[in-house]
Amino acid sequence: MARILKVVGWIVLAVLVVIATTAFIVYRVALSRYHRHWTTHISAFPIPFPLTADEVAALRAERAALVPRGADPLAGVDLNEIALDRAIARGEHIVNTRGSCPVCHGPDLGGGVIVDSPMVGRWVAPNLTSGTGGVTADFTAVDWDRAIRHGIRHNGETSSMPSTDFSGLSDHELSDIAAYVRSRPPVNRTLSPSTLGPVFIYGITFENSLSAFHIDHQKPHAVEPPAERPDAALGEHLAEICHGCHGPTLSGGKMSDPTMPFVANLTPDATGLKDWTQADFFRALRTGVRKNGTPIDSHMPWRAYGQMSDTELAAIWTYLRTVPAVPKGNH
Repeated sequence: MARILKVVGWIVLAVLVVIATTAFIVYRVALSRYHRHWTTHISAFPIPFPLTADEVAALRAERAALVPRGADPLAGVDLNEIALDRAIARGEHIVNTRGSCPVCHGPDLGGGVIVDSPMVGRWVAPNLTSGTGGVTADFTAVDWDRAIRHGIRHNGETSSMPSTDFSGLSDHELSDIAAYVRSRPPVNRTLSPSTLGPVFIYGITFENSLSAFHIDHQKPHAVEPPAERPDAALGEHLAEICHGCHGPTLSGGKMSDPTMPFVANLTPDATGLKDWTQADFFRALRTGVRKNGTPIDSHMPWRAYGQMSDTELAAIWTYLRTVPAVPKGNH
């Protein structure tokens, strides 16, 4: 009997050693991916974009009736200041709607802890302001590009930013975002860095969940977004934010994060939005209630997306009617 117990003890010990070794290897793999250094293209753009010739002409015509005949309508007008004001307004709209930046970085953009759980880990959204603890005070256009469109931190390492949702932002849109964030009051808030718990480690190691591994870091970006029309071209551009949760096919499914709900199907399949109308879609995003009267889970940032303009929401709806119908749960 003693001999049997001894053998069992050795077997248990061996199993524990294998488990510990495997866990260590998995952790090291996750850590190496999280701290990997990346090389990207150099993306340079002005912050803010200057007024276009058409914008200057429209401004001249608008002010012509306000000045004496023969006087220059733009005399004494600071075109750079106007360009900045307009960029800030556009950037604020993007940040608070499809960017839904306050959901993670807080209403003041001063950052905060998104998740703090022994199983999941500690996921921290950094302070984006110029205050103490802020990370963007010395950001150039290159830094904004890497942080938002590539999922890469200021030091060149992988970040947990869901950049696959934003890699298609145009230079002009990203410039507007930067102009708005720079305009925000400084917040003095220093946050400890993110740490990897078992769920994060599993996602990074086995599902390669970090955005930087799924983005072409040499692909050039469009300078301008599609025209502001309720068509599929603009809708496809705006709906890039949907793929992170709803998947490449937009058919939804189970997320690797156990705290996340089963994600809805956005395709025109019977298990998705086949029987929905544009009015149903608008109502869902503006009230948080589906066509059948059930509430949309709070993980879905419908409050932010619902602040999009009618043109933007109509464009997304138009695009969603063009994607292939796929049964729910296939991502």
